[in-house]
Amino acid sequence: MGNCCSNASAATAIPPVRPSVSASAAKETPASRRSSEGRRYSTGPLTVKDLDMRTLAPPRANVFTSGSYTFSYAFVSQRGYYPDALHKPNQDAFTCLPTFHEGKSFFGVFDGHGSTGEHCAQFARDKVPELLAQNLKNGMPVSNALTLAHIDANNLIHSASFDDSMSGTTAISILFDGNEIHVSNVGDSRAIIAQEVSSSEGEAPQLVAKPLSIDQTPFRKDERDRVKKTGARIMTVDQLEGYEPIHENWGLTLGDEIDESGDPPRIWHPHGDYPGTAFTRSIGDQVSEELGVFAEPEIVTKSLGAHDRFLVVASDGVFEFLTSQAVVNIVKLYKDPLEASRAVVEEAYNRWLQFEVRTDDITCICIFFDDAPMAAPIMPAVVSREASATSTKVHRNSIIAGREVLLAMEDSLRPVRGLGVDTNKSWRSRQTIIGADAVHISMLPDDDEASRASLPSSPTSDDAPFDLTAHTVAKSEEDKDALWNMVQHNFLFSHLTDDKLNDVIAVMDKETVLAGQVVIRQGDDGDKFYLAEAGKFDVRVQSTETNDGDDHELGPVVHTYSATASTHPTFGELALMYSKPRAASVVATSNGTLWSIRRSAFRSILVRRPLRNVVARLRAVSLLKPLTSAQLHLLAEAMKTVVFEKDAIVCKEGHVHDKWLVVVSGNIADVKNDRVFSTHASVTDFALTGTSSMSPTTLLATETTECLCVTRSAFEAAVGNLEALVATYQTRIARKHELSAAKKATPLRTLLPLGAPIEGISTLDDLIVGPTVFHDASCAFRIVTTKGMDENARTLRSIPKQVACDRRQKQALAAEQDMLLALGENLPLAITPVAAISHTATDLHAFFDRPIVGLLEEFGIFPLAESSVRYYAAQLVLGLQRFHAEGILCRSLDPTNLMVDAHGQLSIVGLRQSKYVGAGRTFTICGNPEYISPEQINGHGQCLASDYWSLGVLLYEMAVGHTPFDGLDELDMYRSIASFSPDTLVFPEHVSTGLRSIIEALLRTKPNERLGWADTIELDEDAGVMNEAFFESVNWAALKANELPAPLEDIAGVKLRDLLASAPASKRTLDLAVPYTREMDWMADF
Repeated sequence: MGNCCSNASAATAIPPVRPSVSASAAKETPASRRSSEGRRYSTGPLTVKDLDMRTLAPPRANVFTSGSYTFSYAFVSQRGYYPDALHKPNQDAFTCLPTFHEGKSFFGVFDGHGSTGEHCAQFARDKVPELLAQNLKNGMPVSNALTLAHIDANNLIHSASFDDSMSGTTAISILFDGNEIHVSNVGDSRAIIAQEVSSSEGEAPQLVAKPLSIDQTPFRKDERDRVKKTGARIMTVDQLEGYEPIHENWGLTLGDEIDESGDPPRIWHPHGDYPGTAFTRSIGDQVSEELGVFAEPEIVTKSLGAHDRFLVVASDGVFEFLTSQAVVNIVKLYKDPLEASRAVVEEAYNRWLQFEVRTDDITCICIFFDDAPMAAPIMPAVVSREASATSTKVHRNSIIAGREVLLAMEDSLRPVRGLGVDTNKSWRSRQTIIGADAVHISMLPDDDEASRASLPSSPTSDDAPFDLTAHTVAKSEEDKDALWNMVQHNFLFSHLTDDKLNDVIAVMDKETVLAGQVVIRQGDDGDKFYLAEAGKFDVRVQSTETNDGDDHELGPVVHTYSATASTHPTFGELALMYSKPRAASVVATSNGTLWSIRRSAFRSILVRRPLRNVVARLRAVSLLKPLTSAQLHLLAEAMKTVVFEKDAIVCKEGHVHDKWLVVVSGNIADVKNDRVFSTHASVTDFALTGTSSMSPTTLLATETTECLCVTRSAFEAAVGNLEALVATYQTRIARKHELSAAKKATPLRTLLPLGAPIEGISTLDDLIVGPTVFHDASCAFRIVTTKGMDENARTLRSIPKQVACDRRQKQALAAEQDMLLALGENLPLAITPVAAISHTATDLHAFFDRPIVGLLEEFGIFPLAESSVRYYAAQLVLGLQRFHAEGILCRSLDPTNLMVDAHGQLSIVGLRQSKYVGAGRTFTICGNPEYISPEQINGHGQCLASDYWSLGVLLYEMAVGHTPFDGLDELDMYRSIASFSPDTLVFPEHVSTGLRSIIEALLRTKPNERLGWADTIELDEDAGVMNEAFFESVNWAALKANELPAPLEDIAGVKLRDLLASAPASKRTLDLAVPYTREMDWMADF
């Protein structure tokens, strides 16, 4: 197809070689390297040798001709430096094809991103010119040929062997066609041309950077408006997380090529924190396509002229900290395009290390005009009062196509970071994980219910998509075997599959420590686990906190670890579970060797999911829109691959066909209805939706066609009945829309009922604020009464808006409302619904239509009589069944979360710890430590059955007075939970056989062996837990009808009276006196 300039042995006359060369596909020869003395940069954290090994360049510049011009060109591509991923591959790819097609030449740079970005970039590098050559050969006009080449490459990448659902590549290319060039741009890489321009007569001409492409990012209003039409949200990460108000004035002045924040506007799903792309067009990025991110290039055609001096095509690694003019100012100093390319890459590398601790991949192609007709420099345009009709006539060297793009968008360039700042200042970006994990691993649905939250005040970044290859640390087989033996008995690793354990070992990093080195410092945030291979280490604990960081202030030695050939102590296990300040310091007392792994890597390996390509295809099927991400993963696991050869009958009219099919590749024709099903089409929907499996038509494969298939029974075993899923989905959407419309029409301080209207109350002003029942750092629960109806007490939960923003609770609060809507009305007594919501200028208020008098833990009544245990256990079972029927994981069954109302009923008040998981799992560590289930610790993820583990622990505490894990330190407690056996439970004599039996059955370590598992699958109120012998005497109908007195009724009634008499009402105010200083737009969701 063409010749490549990048062959190390190539001279001016270039022999044919492979079509293109990427940064991962060639070796640099010593002759091609500049000497270390000639380098323009400081090597920073890398040595000269390291940089040479990361840099790809030809031995010399090469030459080609186009039209009446002769050009010399060269490229340099340098792999990025990532401290946490030293072996991360270069995700830039490029191609230089001087003899491309019928006298044309083609040059392109492709900047990959995401976990498979290097594969995406290399795929596009090969496919775009290949498809372009085919289109040109078929006589297609150049512009059309270029457009279709990019679009078709994008379509093909979706069926490639790697996953492009959250990965892709930008593409910037120049096609030389005689004396014209055609610049195609997809994304935010860039092409510029240097033109010689005189500012006025008598002054030396200046080289000025002129854009040949405009970055396609949300900085551009036209691109912003385009993707918004698909429902996309445009925000920076700080805006998404509530640190900045919502606005569109990014940068110092919109259009300035300056950006000090390093936090560009990104594209987000309307109902989830993904994909977070900072560009509006790309090849790949299948998930982003529904948000308007597509592969259609913007094309600029320019006629070349004598005033043009050189072209630069580069990835955004160059332009992150350099303006286009700065690049021109560097290149113009050199006569050799190879030296110029090196200088640009080196300067970009320098700038990255001034403002970051890492560098991006950096690729630059410089193309010099070596032989061209001479012409006078262009003079700047002067607006004349007597403008003639010819004043708008284009020059022969002007833009002749795409001019409107460049003119309209000149003020919307993506800002360049780091200009006009103190370069001596230490700059380090706030580390933020973009929410791509919402697609791959989250249990959140993909519809309007997508704002489900996990632990509201502790958003985790540990579940982010993880590139195992990029984080793998090279090890000898001896090291791998040794590590395997070291970790296999540790409670955090012993339950992992062999594949996951191998992955964990692969990313472990070896660290050499010196005597006296502080490995862990008490009070620091812990995010790393250590395994000692050799050396001695003291554990030291301060009795009181001190700000003095000297080692002698670390406290006395409380333990010493010694690593030997047969003993390999570990420390920092809790850091792998969740972020928590270190409880002790660990100091090396000899030289030693440690292996370490960060929580982010460990947690990411635990939650990695297979079959992402299958899930991506299922997500594109409209029939499956009601399914959540978790359900799609379960369905993917149930589906099989089937291939139909050309002319094979897929199903025949009038015959039974019970398999539902999704086309992966190829085509299937509906013979009867003259219709063709292609990629992502669902073919036999009648197998899932109809009452009969009889095929209404004959389907025929028109070519070799690959499909995913599943029987109806397997589908329903995985995710349930499709018609029921659709009905539930439509009901929720309708409820949500109704509530949203009602919110917009509701004035400030007005109570908006979430269910039936509340008699006698319409606004917050109708309430008299009573005493505080409970409060923590984020909210307060208070008794309220109605004016003129003092005996009718209720509860008001108040959350300062400032706190909701600061603690990132906005999404959790919205998710709580969504779950309450899903649960509906007539809830069991164990669930106290939010009856109405309102807000003032400073606070958010939730109104509960029953009086809450305190947390269960505050009553101090354990152990309870067995009849009381039975009553509350039955009550909570009814509550769990309602939660689980809607796919909601409760995560609140412990005395520190359960509340007691004035009638003595236990109640789950508020759902901020709850999460929608459906039939899937969630990996967030959440809840009271003594109630955490084994599957959370073992890395298998929580499912609905995890709530029954919590119920078992609660019943044991109610019956015995403490949990099975009481009195253990945190690490020993988790070890005990991970390896727990119900046979080890110790019961007092008064505990009956029936109560012992149900507790033991609830505390089975494996969820699928646990009592309650069948209930979460079948959701049958007349089977499972309710049929246990312990509940034989329960009158379920009377319990559901609230006809039975609660054991704590008298105590709770006394507490309510005491609360109401506790303080004068005149001192109580509605709002919590926390000023609100942020924007108001997000309140539309409440």
